[in-house]
Amino acid sequence: MKYILAIAGSDSCGGAGIQADIKTITRLGAHALTAITAVTAQNSLGIAAIQKIPAHFISKQIESVLEDIRPDGTKIGMLLTGAAIKEVTRVIKKYGMPHIVVDPVLRASTGRKLLDPKAIPLLRETLLPLASVVTPNLDEAEILTGKRVRNLEEMEEASKAIKGFGPDVVVTGGHLKGECVDLFYDGRDIHHFSGSKIRVGHTHGSGCVFSTALATFLALENDVKRAAELAHEFTRGAIERGYPCGKGPGAVCPG
Repeated sequence: MKYILAIAGSDSCGGAGIQADIKTITRLGAHALTAITAVTAQNSLGIAAIQKIPAHFISKQIESVLEDIRPDGTKIGMLLTGAAIKEVTRVIKKYGMPHIVVDPVLRASTGRKLLDPKAIPLLRETLLPLASVVTPNLDEAEILTGKRVRNLEEMEEASKAIKGFGPDVVVTGGHLKGECVDLFYDGRDIHHFSGSKIRVGHTHGSGCVFSTALATFLALENDVKRAAELAHEFTRGAIERGYPCGKGPGAVCPG
């Protein structure tokens, strides 16, 4: 049995966040370990409120797990505050953890900020250098680089800039016009994982599923390129199986 630690926020609507992480890990045959960073009051139409978990309690959750079970991979999602970034970084340095995938959850699709803007430099300078892979979408790549990222050429330039922070990079291109392309860059070569646009409205949780699947496939002893390709294929399947959940965008279905 492989053990995957998911460090992320809770989605009361059940489509994204730690709920999507657990479903993904379980579907891929591994055991989910969790640390909750924030609790959201949300539905398919948006986020009504966010209750942060104190940073010292986030690290307490992680350390309690690590003192008993060593994860084979780790996915880090929404952290919300600079204090949380500092604590998660401290624990990673203390224990040493393999196959860390950071999904830089910076803001919701509705525009609500999910990480304090003042903490973005801290994310770039302290957490990303410890990660194996970072998985920004187009908007997140723009925020991390400070440059426009709307097409494939700009994705390539962004991936090179983000690689400068340390980790390998997958810029997910589900919001590209036309074909969907996830771009992987390891500091040497650029690879495109492409597929036709899936014309459905049920995409809530797709970013969480991708990053968690990537961490799990790494733990299952795939190299980074192959893990990214498998995560791309798995996430496409989850979107194709998506279903209505509320009055807004429906949820993806990992399995």
